[in-house]
Amino acid sequence: MSASNMNIDQRVTISLALQRYLRAVERFEAASNEFNESCQAIRQALPRESRFVANISHQHFLVTSDQEGNFEVESVDTV
Repeated sequence: MSASNMNIDQRVTISLALQRYLRAVERFEAASNEFNESCQAIRQALPRESRFVANISHQHFLVTSDQEGNFEVESVDTV
């Protein structure tokens, strides 16, 4: 269907949906950049080949890292 064949309601609906999509894309890209930056910060801060429990905001997390800088963070119910 071409734009000239759409009625005003269809055009408004598409416009609103497109605006919502574009805002979501911006938020997604910002969150993705923040995630990548935080991963890099963790890699730089963690000692290599380590395993420990961290208490963050009254929650416990098991943190492990290897020699290559890979890491894993798992939620732990009890310590």
